[in-house]
Amino acid sequence: MLAVAAFVACTVAAAACGSSDGGVVLEDPGVTGGGTNGEGGGAIREGGSSADALEGDPDAMAARDAKGTTDTTPGAMYVSLKTAGDFVVLAGSAITGSSLTVVNGNVGISPGTAITGFPPGVVNGTVHIADAVAAAAKKDLNDAYKDAASRVGAPVTLAGDLGGLTLGPGLYFSASSLGLDSGDLTLDAAGNEDSIWVFQIGSSFVTTPSRKITLVGMARADNVFWNVGTSTTIGLGCTVVGNFLTQVSITANAGTTLEGRFLTQTGAVTLDPSTTINRPKPVH
Repeated sequence: MLAVAAFVACTVAAAACGSSDGGVVLEDPGVTGGGTNGEGGGAIREGGSSADALEGDPDAMAARDAKGTTDTTPGAMYVSLKTAGDFVVLAGSAITGSSLTVVNGNVGISPGTAITGFPPGVVNGTVHIADAVAAAAKKDLNDAYKDAASRVGAPVTLAGDLGGLTLGPGLYFSASSLGLDSGDLTLDAAGNEDSIWVFQIGSSFVTTPSRKITLVGMARADNVFWNVGTSTTIGLGCTVVGNFLTQVSITANAGTTLEGRFLTQTGAVTLDPSTTINRPKPVH
């Protein structure tokens, strides 16, 4: 079904991503629940810097310095994916599908060319294999990753297990790994659909089986950004939301449901059987 060519149209081309505009000032990020969330249960990280994620990257450091340190309005918080937002799966080296895998949106790979498992998996969108469109999207993804990593201000420090927490909109930081181990995560917009979440994760994001990330209070999947320093692994039967901007690799175990995007800079995206990916609805 797939041929190595400029692109292969599988069913229907997906629509371009919308972006969020708005000027309402966000309140301080709210953290409630029984999970582990850093010092004192939602402590503000002293110094307000994400330099750990930027070390050795002068372009990202320059972007951070140009952006300033205190602007937390929704328009400033939003991470623009540009043409990367036209894809729901975008990888650097390989994409692997499986039986009953359904991807509702565009798929792209660059500079790699290896896409397997479609069929039996299904792509309801356009597949771009190492063409100019995929290359441009990868550049925009790299820029978006650096942008998300460069956000500063007063991020809430998180650590380890996010299970059982309810998080309000804002900027969250972990120098190492985050995941869902003991329960589910709720993201509450408190009635403001322009609310933005940016999670800066120094290492990996991992969920145990059957976990959920739930949106309430008019929260939107398109406004959730997971900036992951190494790999993302979604456990069996999990339901997750948001844009996963991952440095190396993403693995979605069997039965994963995503409203959002799986986007990797350098490595592979692996979609096990019965994985379903739905393009997030734009806010506007």
